[in-house]
Amino acid sequence: MLKLLLLLPVLAQALDSSFASSSLLEGLTQLMLRPSTNQTTRCGQELLALHAAWQRHEAWALKAFDASGSGYANILMGDAHFLGSRVTCQAVNQLVLKYYTSKQQHLLDNLAPFGFDYRVVYVNATTRFKLRFLHTPTTLMHIGLCVPQSCERDELEQLLRQTLAVQPLEHQYMELQPQLVYTKKPQFVGRFLESRAFRLLITLLLLVLLLTLLSNVLPKGWSRVLDCFHVPSNWQRLSDSSKEIAVINGLRVVAAISLLIIHVTWYSVTSVNQTSGMLKSIANIWLHHPYMPSMLEVFFTISGFLTVSNFLSNRAQLQRLAEQPLSSNLVAYLKSLLQRYLRLVPMQIVLMLLVTVAISYYREVSLLHIHEPLDDYCAQSWWKNALLIQDLFNTDYLCANWTWSLACEMQFHVLAMLLLHLYVHRPKLVRRLVVGILVANLVYSLAFIISLGVQLRFENAYKELTEGFYFNPLVRLQTYAVGGIYAHAHVNGMRDGKTPLDLVLPGRLVKSLASAAVLWVIWQLQLEANDLNTHLIAIAIVIVRLAYSLITLHLILANFSTERCSFVIRWGTQLLQANCFQFLGKLTFTFYLIHPLLVMCFNYGFSYLLPSDFSLWSILSIAYTVICFAVSTVLTLFLEMPFNRLTHLLMSSLATQASNNKIK
Repeated sequence: MLKLLLLLPVLAQALDSSFASSSLLEGLTQLMLRPSTNQTTRCGQELLALHAAWQRHEAWALKAFDASGSGYANILMGDAHFLGSRVTCQAVNQLVLKYYTSKQQHLLDNLAPFGFDYRVVYVNATTRFKLRFLHTPTTLMHIGLCVPQSCERDELEQLLRQTLAVQPLEHQYMELQPQLVYTKKPQFVGRFLESRAFRLLITLLLLVLLLTLLSNVLPKGWSRVLDCFHVPSNWQRLSDSSKEIAVINGLRVVAAISLLIIHVTWYSVTSVNQTSGMLKSIANIWLHHPYMPSMLEVFFTISGFLTVSNFLSNRAQLQRLAEQPLSSNLVAYLKSLLQRYLRLVPMQIVLMLLVTVAISYYREVSLLHIHEPLDDYCAQSWWKNALLIQDLFNTDYLCANWTWSLACEMQFHVLAMLLLHLYVHRPKLVRRLVVGILVANLVYSLAFIISLGVQLRFENAYKELTEGFYFNPLVRLQTYAVGGIYAHAHVNGMRDGKTPLDLVLPGRLVKSLASAAVLWVIWQLQLEANDLNTHLIAIAIVIVRLAYSLITLHLILANFSTERCSFVIRWGTQLLQANCFQFLGKLTFTFYLIHPLLVMCFNYGFSYLLPSDFSLWSILSIAYTVICFAVSTVLTLFLEMPFNRLTHLLMSSLATQASNNKIK
């Protein structure tokens, strides 16, 4: 008898759990049946009415339950979205299909006697069995609820906490400990319209619109400032690629599309979708297809090549600088930095405003939780982006953290222009410095990766490489320096057509042996036994990055002369010189800035998670490419090109003023 009395609390708890439901709405209505629950409020009375109607199998109540999320399928492997149906919740109060059919009126015409709203409940359900994504260690469960409109947020959250405290049996089996975080009614409220970022963005757009209208109404030449916003002339500049290196435009397009394919999956995972299928896809791309993330090296290589070649090709400037003492070149050096800074920063500011406004908007209307509050990050760290030093800080809490490469490029430009101005007076010293920097960088990269202990497991590789390696400007200097070395050889003329690679690896035999060694390293990494071989992984990372840089540079050199080029290089050069690449190549700067934001916005705008299907994501990647290039065309035509022309106008005015002062 005593044992039975001791077991009564346990039996009561088990009985209580057995009646608990995996449907949160069902548990909420059952809570109202308890005498201890406050049933006097309007919300409580309407929840009781909903429960009674559900017991009587009335259609409107069944629709409310059917619209609410229930069950926890695949929760252990990362799925956290049980959103139900927003449209079905609307059908509780509205004739949503009245223009579709006149049949089944017992279902469609049976409407609730009081109003219902669709809410989303965000729950932190911790368990030792649940898969966690390292980028967002706390993945919130999203549960859709179709509840009476009278249930205010505070009252509803109080009732939900009591409901979650009663655990069904499946919670006990999986050791789930659900805790309510917050609830939201996804709808446009417009609070972000009062933000400073929105006012600044609207002011900027209205100012650009006014200047654009004036430039197209007033005669051309009336004002040099207004001419910068003249749409027909900007379109002509955008379409004219006669002064461009054709292959470079093609390389930019290929690299930009490759990065978009990576970011479609990456920013889907980091924003909304941490299911096991998506994690498998992103690990497969980064670990087994490393050539795609390495496409970023193409941009650094091109930047280093153009910076050095443009400087050394300007013979008049070189002669003028050579005639002046080294100390007098400081003004020219600062002007070159100012010009580069003004080239990068205006669109960076526009992007920060767009990110802040867009994320603030989706905070209100999206059914999905915003894991990365970029609008808050922009408000706190905008000055890092404005100064182009964001790569020197933790990129997890940066505004538009994908712009770290622009900061690297600006810092490389500072170093490159310093060495180039020194080169005018001390060419041998600078050549030795550059070679020393490249060799030291290669050794540093190898030693750094080995010290990190990187393994071919995405979680380990992401944690170790991104925090200390991927965003490290010292590591990225390698391909920039290689681009500069090739540019120096190209401008000064290569002896007997030999490239810098020919000087390092003379003869076909040496090149063949080097190629065989590279292929051997790549083959060894495909073997599962070498997944944990840190030394082999470090060598492979450095080789792949260096190989991309060299391929890029040989394609660029083939643009000027195809002699002694292999068939593959000639074919690739002709392909990259296509007219479509020439137009799209001028959009790649804006494309690179805007495409991660567009990917995130589309994900936040969906009402459900997309499955990790290869065919679907391939189609999505194509669609994203078309949309991003279309948006980039508008932004380039109306913002980037006018800003660039204003920069050139400012720099030419400063040069004219300086020359006039010398004459006086």
